[in-house]
Amino acid sequence: MKKFTLLLLMIFCGMSMQSQNLLSNGDFEGGATDWFGNAFNIQCDGGNCFNLADVATAGNAFDVNLSQGLEIVQGETYILTFDASTDPTTAARTMIVGIGLNEAPFDADIETANLTDVTQSFEFTFTATFGLANSRVLFDMGAETGVVVIDNVSLVLDDGSGGNMPTEAAPVPPARDPNAVFSIYSDAYTNQPNVVFGAFNVGTLDITEGEIGGDNHQEIVFTQPDPQFLLVDWGTIVDNTAMTHFHMDYWIDTSLDAGLIANPLWSNHVGDAGETSSFGLTNPVTTFGQWVSIDVPLTDFDFGNNSNNQQRDALRQFVLTVAGADNGARTLFLDNVYLHNDTTLSTDDFNTLSINAFPNPVVNTWNLETIENITEVSVYNVLGERVLQASPNNTTATLDLSNLSAGLYIANVTSGAKSTTLKLIKK
Repeated sequence: MKKFTLLLLMIFCGMSMQSQNLLSNGDFEGGATDWFGNAFNIQCDGGNCFNLADVATAGNAFDVNLSQGLEIVQGETYILTFDASTDPTTAARTMIVGIGLNEAPFDADIETANLTDVTQSFEFTFTATFGLANSRVLFDMGAETGVVVIDNVSLVLDDGSGGNMPTEAAPVPPARDPNAVFSIYSDAYTNQPNVVFGAFNVGTLDITEGEIGGDNHQEIVFTQPDPQFLLVDWGTIVDNTAMTHFHMDYWIDTSLDAGLIANPLWSNHVGDAGETSSFGLTNPVTTFGQWVSIDVPLTDFDFGNNSNNQQRDALRQFVLTVAGADNGARTLFLDNVYLHNDTTLSTDDFNTLSINAFPNPVVNTWNLETIENITEVSVYNVLGERVLQASPNNTTATLDLSNLSAGLYIANVTSGAKSTTLKLIKK
């Protein structure tokens, strides 16, 4: 986790003073200083220190709090980043995060972080609706029981450059027949089992799973001259002859952009006794600070070991090479890596309702449109709890989601005997 903090510090040092971390002891290595609150409890393990709170009784979110005081200027935009998780026993829980006054009336600008037992890197952007010298950054965790681990906290002023992390999730993939997709990483599809990022301890191992708005991504640091590549392996060969297209979403923003490439490659292992052929795509990076979606026919792949035959009857590994003209560390965010056969679900082939749903992500109002009468809409959170239900009985519906916390939700929309399931991100 400290590699993440060091990377941020290196980037911040190359920017203006406005982008310096406004907090002290954000990595909790400085001992019991700077922070306050009844959840302030520094623990150290394996040379790394972090804050750990174990909430025994659920109540008000602010009943269990970790804070650090600072001055907040009204109208300024602040970027809060941190790493957080819970424990396997708790498995999943939420936490309120934000900036707020440290005195009455305790106004605050807040968001909800959805924690799992896998450490995630979070980023939230707040434009201050208040201003006072006696303000604070806050973590309120008293609304649910269970463990909360927090590390590598940073609060910086947004200097308008867009930061060095994405603030929105990657585009949501289309609905496809499960048999038409081979996914190694995506929340939208069922992934191939036993996928390992950084397999066999070769290539980059600086890999962290992060989350934005309930959607997961991989955050990977590539350091030249070595290592410059990511190796992904799933432990068995898979016949993907039927797949015709490749998809990958990535986000990168770096000053080391001269001659930068992000080249994907698939490795075939006939007989599962090592690579017998491979095929790769030349992908120069020309867009920075926003998500880039690559969705191309496999016939566009043109390099690798014996790549002309593009044999994929025994695929076992995926390789992503990120390198450029300059040595140094670059962070790439990766999501939705899969092969597909260029078909999407249709109501003719599947008993599925065809529907137009927008916007996604949604802030307050979510709109549904279809040519058939919508009889019921049910929205569920990641714990499987139904948080909203409506019976529009119309071909259109407008749902008010303003009371839902930020995060990932699943919506089931029904029209008679037909239905469809949609992934919804609430901002």
